[in-house]
This record gives sequence, C-alpha cells and structure tokens, in this order.
Amino acid sequence: MDTSSADEHWTQEASEPVVAPGGEYNAVVSSQTFGSGEGQSQAIVSSPRGGSGLIAFLSARVSMRFEWRGDDKLIVSYPDDLPAPRIDATNSSFGQSGRGRVTYQAVPPRDIPEVRWTREGGAEVTERQSLDRGDLTALRENGATTYSYSYYDVSEADSSAGALIARGLQGGGESWAGIIYGLVALRAPTIASEIEFDPESDGLVVRSDSRHALLEVAELVAAAKRDPELLDAAIRRAQADSEME
Repeated sequence: MDTSSADEHWTQEASEPVVAPGGEYNAVVSSQTFGSGEGQSQAIVSSPRGGSGLIAFLSARVSMRFEWRGDDKLIVSYPDDLPAPRIDATNSSFGQSGRGRVTYQAVPPRDIPEVRWTREGGAEVTERQSLDRGDLTALRENGATTYSYSYYDVSEADSSAGALIARGLQGGGESWAGIIYGLVALRAPTIASEIEFDPESDGLVVRSDSRHALLEVAELVAAAKRDPELLDAAIRRAQADSEME
C-alpha cells in the first residue's frame, strides 16, 4: 500500500464551457495538477442533473476541441501527438439514460484552439493508497476532507470489459457504476446515500465524505472480481433498477 505524505498539493483548472445548442449541456476540459508533478486532463459533459466524464489523459492542461452537432451529438478532438487512450467510441455516452453520443478524433495540435484555463481551486492530497482493486485518495480543502475511489477495470490483466460488451453493455466506467450500484444494494445498502458516481468511458471515480464507505466499495469490487456469481448478481440487480449500461 502506498500512502502519500501530506505535503502534496492538488490544483484544478477548467476550460471555458462549450454549450450545446439547446443549452442543456456544456462541455469543458478539466485539468488537475498534483504537487508530485503528475496531472490529468479530462473532457466532461455537465447538465443541471449531473456530469459525465469522457476521455482522459495522464497529463495536465491537454487542450481539446468540442463541437456540438445537436444537443445529443458531441465531437471531441484531442492532440494526435499524445499516446492514444483506450476508447470505445461506439459506447461512449452522456446525459440521462446515456442518450448523448460522443465521437472522438485525433487531430494535429495546431487544429485545436488554445484553451484559456481558469483556476477552480486547490486542495492538499493527504492520502493516496493503492488497494487490491483501485486507488483511494483523500483531499483536504478549506478545512474539509473528501475521499475518492478510482477503478479502471479495462486496464487490468483480468479485465471484464470483453465479457460485459458481449452482454450488450458499455463495458467501461458506465457499466462499473451499475455494477457497484448493484453490489452496494445487495451487500451494503446503508452506504448507498453516502457515495456518488462519476463514470467515464474507461473507468470511474466514486466520491464520498466517508473513507469507510469507499473502503467498503473497494472490498465489494475485489469480491466481485473473485466471484463471477456475485458479479452477475450485481449486474442483474442494477438492470432491475434501470441502473445498468
């Protein structure tokens, strides 16, 4: 297990929003920079009902271009000089019931307008811990500590993505948000109100004010990866509640 020292800091910036024609959605690039020099940039679509993470790169301040072709069709262009991320363009979606569709395209950096970054805030990373499956991070800002659990099944040697896609599911973050919903409903219903899902194409982040709740989530994910019957039961429960993609 790796736990960071408390002198690491985290800052977040975002591009100006590109609003859909109907005004319901907006798309931004969110950039995070850690005190260790690491960073991440992610395309995010938001609405008053919540947001969906799309493509992500392990570098800060990666410029992207957004083009709306109607409220439910978005083209995300990213620099072609970066290593290609793992994307399933046919299954990337956003919005209520995943009706919004996303197309990704790699283009020369000169074809992407320079992004104006706005500082959104800063936080101190007080903990980073590698778990059996996924990672736990604690952030302290303005005197309050929040926690996040990140899990990217597609990056694992025993990834379930192929089997999930074969069942007609998205296979990445949206599917794992449903699986974790089902696991919590079956095994830990008392923490359901304490967690919030932030899925993206490849994986997802689960956020909470409770460290204990996220450790329970991590244990449930590890159990489901060991036990195909539990994984299937979680999927069936999520499908019954219309929470599975």
